[in-house]
Amino acid sequence: MPHYRLHRDPRSSHQQIASLVQSLRLGPILDVGAAQGMLGQMLEGSGLAIDAVEANPQWAQEAKPYYRNTWASIVEDAPLPQHEYKLVVCADVLEHTPDPVQVLKHLRDAAAADATFIVSVPNVAHLAVRMMLLFGYFPKMQRGILDRTHLHFFTKDTARQLLREAGLDVHRISATGIPLDEVWKSGEGKLAYRILQRVQHIALDVAPRLFGMQWVMVAAANGEGAPNSGF
Repeated sequence: MPHYRLHRDPRSSHQQIASLVQSLRLGPILDVGAAQGMLGQMLEGSGLAIDAVEANPQWAQEAKPYYRNTWASIVEDAPLPQHEYKLVVCADVLEHTPDPVQVLKHLRDAAAADATFIVSVPNVAHLAVRMMLLFGYFPKMQRGILDRTHLHFFTKDTARQLLREAGLDVHRISATGIPLDEVWKSGEGKLAYRILQRVQHIALDVAPRLFGMQWVMVAAANGEGAPNSGF
């Protein structure tokens, strides 16, 4: 499996989610699909208690220093406490699971009644995917929207529907851009790179359904009001 690295673009999922967590100031936190522990690293020194679930045993071992508890298993097999977590983060993980609705329902058992969920999923309606479909292509890729390990594909509307089926109401949603630091690894710091990043930010504001690579959603149980994050 590819080794993920931290993206520094403020409109990336890593940075948006970390900013949300820091502004919400809710704990304890459960980081589902923690990979190598990037969220835990970004929250070091915050004073927030954070646990992790990561199915890849090597990644779980790498993540372990940054979390209070780390379970190297799929969510359903992790010995999660009941009604414990005030904030549950599912970043780029639900699309890899056979039944994401059931995963969210299982996580609701581990969450407090008034918990907030932060969920990110890829946007299959991105312009690049639309163009490939127009020409008859739907390739499996190593990573990204068409990652070969994805079992589900979401648009903005079907992502909302997913959470609704799990008993969660989406209170705010934002789009992320293509990780330019992956596409143009040597470009960071260059003027052309900064211009391209700015153009992408404008495109996300103007047409997020076309240019958004992922949807980052903040949700709470039906009837519960999610705290105001400022986003």
